[in-house]
Amino acid sequence: MATWMGVKSIENVLELTGIYFSYENQTVLEDVSLSLQRGEFLGLVGPNGSGKSTLLKIALGSYRPDRGEVRLFEQPIRRFRQWSRIGYVSQKANSFNLGFPATVWEVVASGLYGKMGLFRRFNKAHRIKVDEVIEKVGLTPYASRNIGKLSGGQQQRAFIARALVSDPELLILDEPTVGVDAHSAEQFYKLLSHYHREQGLSLILVTHDVGAVTTYIDRVACLNRRIHFHGDSQEFVAQQQKILSDSYGHEVQVVEHDH
Repeated sequence: MATWMGVKSIENVLELTGIYFSYENQTVLEDVSLSLQRGEFLGLVGPNGSGKSTLLKIALGSYRPDRGEVRLFEQPIRRFRQWSRIGYVSQKANSFNLGFPATVWEVVASGLYGKMGLFRRFNKAHRIKVDEVIEKVGLTPYASRNIGKLSGGQQQRAFIARALVSDPELLILDEPTVGVDAHSAEQFYKLLSHYHREQGLSLILVTHDVGAVTTYIDRVACLNRRIHFHGDSQEFVAQQQKILSDSYGHEVQVVEHDH
């Protein structure tokens, strides 16, 4: 958090301003503005095809918007080079190649390549770091097991360990619990909440699980081509029926369940 003349200013780790994006002639994102402050946990919700994954790819520099500006850690994305400050977890549980010949330890260790460079050798400190992160996600007994032999929930913990091993300041997760059973999903959310609370990790989680949004997350953004809501999670809970109905374009019935 930066200071100036003794006054603290809040740093945006991500800032999207006036984003427009189209595939061919189809508008996917329209005048989307969204920010994430350091230490926030933001849930991004919306129907399938609403532009959530596209927005993440724009935030990560994979897509260039038709109009608008992206800033990472207060820098225009075109000048940003410190990609090890950002971790990313995608929908691996549903699409991972079960025959991929790598152990859990090797998959997690690969998350250090961006920070250390491809041609540097692993040293003792690197190995200790990989072991520590694997332990934190509860996979020590499976460290030498082939990643394809794990359950969906265990695979996702391995992928979050891979994202966390380089000590990122921002972690972005795109529907990481798709194809994962309810118990594993709950453990996954608790793990994220731990890193958020204990280490001040900034997070963006794309999810359809409104229960997770209302239980674990600080702020919520509801997207369907444009932003329909961006605010405190408690405010979202108080208005979620209306917000979701407006965003989805039809009446939505919210079903409560325990986590």
